[in-house]
Amino acid sequence: MLKRRLDLTLPLVGLLGLGLLAGCSRTERRSSVSAAGSAPARNVVLITIDTVRADHLGSYGYKEAETPWLDRLAREGVRFTQASAPVPLTLPSHSSLLSGLLPPHHGLRNNGAGSFPGEKATLATVLSGQGFRTGAFVGAFVLDRRFGLSHGFETYDDEIERAPGETVVLEAERPGREVMDRALAWLGKDDKRPFFLWVHLYDAHAPYEPPSPQRERHPGRPYDGEIATVDEQVGRLLQELDRRGLSGSTAVAVAGDHGEGLGEHGELTHGLLLYEPTLHVPLIVRAPGLPGGKVLETPVSLVDLGPTLAGLAGQTFPSVDGRDLSAALREGREPDPEDVYAETQYPAVFGWSPLSALRRRDLKYISSSAPELYDLTRDPKEASNLAPTAEARTVQGFSGRLAEIESGAVETPRMPADADTRSRLASLGYVGGSTPKPRPTALDTRPSPVGKVDLFQRFEKAFNQLASSQPGEARAAFNELEALVAADPRNPVFRGKLAQAWKEQGRIDKAVPLYRQAADDAPDDPEAWYNLATALQSAGRIDEARESLQKAMHLDPARPEAHNTLGIVQLASGKPDAARQEFELAVSLDPRNAQALNNLGNVLRGQGRLGEAETAYRRAVEAAPRYAEAWNGLGTLEVDRDRPSAALSYFEQALRLAPRYHEVRLNRAIAYDLAGQPDAAAAAYRDFLAATDRDPQFSRQRRDAQQLLARLSNRATGLAPEERR
Repeated sequence: MLKRRLDLTLPLVGLLGLGLLAGCSRTERRSSVSAAGSAPARNVVLITIDTVRADHLGSYGYKEAETPWLDRLAREGVRFTQASAPVPLTLPSHSSLLSGLLPPHHGLRNNGAGSFPGEKATLATVLSGQGFRTGAFVGAFVLDRRFGLSHGFETYDDEIERAPGETVVLEAERPGREVMDRALAWLGKDDKRPFFLWVHLYDAHAPYEPPSPQRERHPGRPYDGEIATVDEQVGRLLQELDRRGLSGSTAVAVAGDHGEGLGEHGELTHGLLLYEPTLHVPLIVRAPGLPGGKVLETPVSLVDLGPTLAGLAGQTFPSVDGRDLSAALREGREPDPEDVYAETQYPAVFGWSPLSALRRRDLKYISSSAPELYDLTRDPKEASNLAPTAEARTVQGFSGRLAEIESGAVETPRMPADADTRSRLASLGYVGGSTPKPRPTALDTRPSPVGKVDLFQRFEKAFNQLASSQPGEARAAFNELEALVAADPRNPVFRGKLAQAWKEQGRIDKAVPLYRQAADDAPDDPEAWYNLATALQSAGRIDEARESLQKAMHLDPARPEAHNTLGIVQLASGKPDAARQEFELAVSLDPRNAQALNNLGNVLRGQGRLGEAETAYRRAVEAAPRYAEAWNGLGTLEVDRDRPSAALSYFEQALRLAPRYHEVRLNRAIAYDLAGQPDAAAAAYRDFLAATDRDPQFSRQRRDAQQLLARLSNRATGLAPEERR
């Protein structure tokens, strides 16, 4: 009668882009040691500051900034005033930054939608191949090792707690202080090799919630407070390099991976559009032999950074899109100007046209179903579109170059995001589904995202309202989502989020038709079939759920959560052996999948394989220490072993983590009862009854608890039940 629960969580995701091109002749590819004979850097440190606009740092002229350490680095090194991100999304931008390749040429064009190709070189593989010790410490799940950037790193610290069933921000990110603590511990190890250290700080990403004292020092400007928090962590690393006497032999680079809209052009965050607020990023480099306080104004791209850092360390980077600018930096001269490319595939997820951009000196062209052209010198706010009146050959020159870039596009193997990935990316604000293959040279009749930005803003607001604990906010979100679906009926994201919201509210009758329409519209999308299957499973339509799952798994056999869900379906069909096999498959595909591990433990426990069940539960707890389900599993296991007293601590931990997990309240009462503690058992039964009062979901369990409580009361009076009657 002890309660155990099979766990199933639903998905969600999102994505975006800008970068730099170089021609066949590499005028910047000179010797990595200057004519003056400057020695190469022995060590390399790369700090990427997520979601930081260039114009919000003190060294870039922002008077409200609190960025003393970044400003110091700019005084001691070279500051680029016109550095651009290749993509306004974290994963594809970092992929370009580390590899020197434009998004079309490494194939990662959206967050969570693939894995960086293992055969392509990165700064980490180049330096590790030359004997460097390599370590990476990342602040958000979006850079988890499953997305391929761990290649070449001896240490890749992405241990961000996985908490199934939750979508709070800390589920998918960790504070910069924790990231830096681990990076500094790695730096302090006794290892005489030269090192390459990459630290990724995520704090400035929305929602902006700076800690004290930064919150109080930036009232009404939380984004600036977050950047001040990031600056503090940069300072800790710079101070540690000073303390260890490493500053003079270490190349240090700080770069934003993309910016933030902050409402300009109607974009609150980033990913949808390709205007300068989300593309213009800080880029500062300090290294041995570089002039201090130098400012370079030539437009460059983050794809130049990997080759340049390799060059500063005396190493040669493979031929890529980016350029080695180390010679220009040492000589204190402007690099030769070249085209700077950017893209975003994110709008296509919403059914809108993707965007690509090309900057040629001061002119910037944005290609979409409604092209744009801006003179960034005269019109830095990109307010006056010159495309309608520009010469045809000018527009054709830009569009032709963009088509040429796209013609060399490669495809990475599709890696549809699993439920955990979608949930965690959703907690970071990224939403969506499968992205159609881009067709940049064909006439694209999809609407431009520029004309849909108001819908996107409304969607973002509704998305945030759904997470609110206020009933009025949730009702407003449902109303808004229904209005958005009516306004853009073919938009799969709007429809999918409404379906998910209805499902989470228990209105499966409303969710199933929406999910079925999604599967009909995209029959080759495994995500659509998976979502339909989970809804059908929740509705108890087991045969239909199995059929939809089989379609999803035919399209994507390596989908861990599909095997997890099929295991639940098999168990509901009375097939525990088949269920166990599916849970084992899910775990083999994703060894840290706490839900599948917990479900596997439940099945093994039911089959009397208690030792194996304990192993599964403990692996689930290790993967997700805040996962109440697995703690409950360990408790029920102790009761099965006739050790009810040992079970109590597990039940208490489960309740601390999930106070509304009422099955545990009943389990705790039964454990007290079996342990011979009648007073504690009676109190626990009453606690369960009070917590579930008038909840029809627990009607049967309430009857059981009332009978057990009555038995305890009869025992306490010394009367047999029949005598009490």
